[in-house]
Amino acid sequence: MAIVALVANRDAVSSLKDPSTQMFDSVISARNDVNRLGLYIVRQLKYGIERNLYRELGFTTPKEFLLYRMAVNDIENMGENALNIVNHIGAFQKLIDNQTLFVKEPIDEEVYLQLVDYYSQAQQLYEDAVKAVFKRDYKDAEKLISKRDSLIPLENELVMLLSSKKIDPNVVSILRLIFDSSRRVMDYGRNMAELALNRTVEELCSTLIRK
Repeated sequence: MAIVALVANRDAVSSLKDPSTQMFDSVISARNDVNRLGLYIVRQLKYGIERNLYRELGFTTPKEFLLYRMAVNDIENMGENALNIVNHIGAFQKLIDNQTLFVKEPIDEEVYLQLVDYYSQAQQLYEDAVKAVFKRDYKDAEKLISKRDSLIPLENELVMLLSSKKIDPNVVSILRLIFDSSRRVMDYGRNMAELALNRTVEELCSTLIRK
């Protein structure tokens, strides 16, 4: 589910340079798949809770049902992020195609490349956070939370770059939308890392108590 959501966001960002119907349809299809997978997972969790099957599902405690429910919410929100991006880019492109809006210059290459680099780091952080959850890796989760904080200067640089360029305001609004969406992916990655921390801390405490 997380992989499909990440692919949807990656394709949504790519559609800024390739605003094709096929690309938009791909993102919409991926987002729908995310929602279907989310519904399936929630049904599994509900079934497990009602029958107290947490051990059979590989959980250490029943509290992990809540952890995975929270993870599903974040991943669904990522799918909505991707849909939001392509909806705005699609509406923007339609205005250009209908000659309702005239954009004097193409998208600034420097801004676009830096924005794509920023999103790539957001995606990597999220992927690593998902792995930390499944591996129950406390140290990796802790590092990822610190990494999220260390990327704030990069965000500020990107905002300053956008402000320094003479870019059409309509294009700037789309670029800011993608930037905000990428930042949310980072925050969802941090949330996932915190879930991994909560999961492993409880396991460590239980081990110490038994000892």
